[in-house]
Amino acid sequence: MPTMKSKLTLVKSLLAVAGVAAVSAVSAAPASAFGFGNIAGGDTPGDAYKNSFTFDVLNQGSSVIFKITNSGNAAAPSMFISKVFFDDNGYLSNPEPNIGNVGTVNFTGGAGNDQLPQGGNNFTTDWAFSRVPGAGNANGILAPETLGLKFTGNYNNVIYALSTGALRLGIHVQSLPNGASDSYIGSNTQDTPEPLTMLAAGAAVGFGTMFKKQRDQAQKAE
Repeated sequence: MPTMKSKLTLVKSLLAVAGVAAVSAVSAAPASAFGFGNIAGGDTPGDAYKNSFTFDVLNQGSSVIFKITNSGNAAAPSMFISKVFFDDNGYLSNPEPNIGNVGTVNFTGGAGNDQLPQGGNNFTTDWAFSRVPGAGNANGILAPETLGLKFTGNYNNVIYALSTGALRLGIHVQSLPNGASDSYIGSNTQDTPEPLTMLAAGAAVGFGTMFKKQRDQAQKAE
């Protein structure tokens, strides 16, 4: 039946276009940006500055890179991240610090049980990194600087674990106003896909349903 086959060919073409659009849109969407939150019941001197600290996760094939950034705050210009902690459940291995750092940042560390201040029993440290000792705040993550930490790990599994809380980051910040310090734990919220992403994905699903119906009709007509 030429007419039925031509319809199926058209549907296949539309499905392919929609699929490419969906994949392209998803790839373009920022899906790995995370923030930090205050620790309930913990110290409060740094509560107002939590939005100054973020981290991104970059897909490197068989590995991932965590980019931890201090964007700064005019009310606390000297604050810096002095330590970074990971509460891991087997998602990461083979740590490498100082990958693509921005600024005069220099950290060292790896597997260890150095505890996150205020973390308590709900945060168990598997990986810990500290700034290399120096005068004042030297080598810490000042504004606007970034520390890069690379691990062997599956990107999709890591993002899922961060979203569910199975994998968490903690940071310790020093030189807050009045010489105070505070700690934060990464939040499990991440950037949501752009409307175009959801539209393209929906189109792909819709064309897929249409194609299946057309295929079933063609099989019955044979």
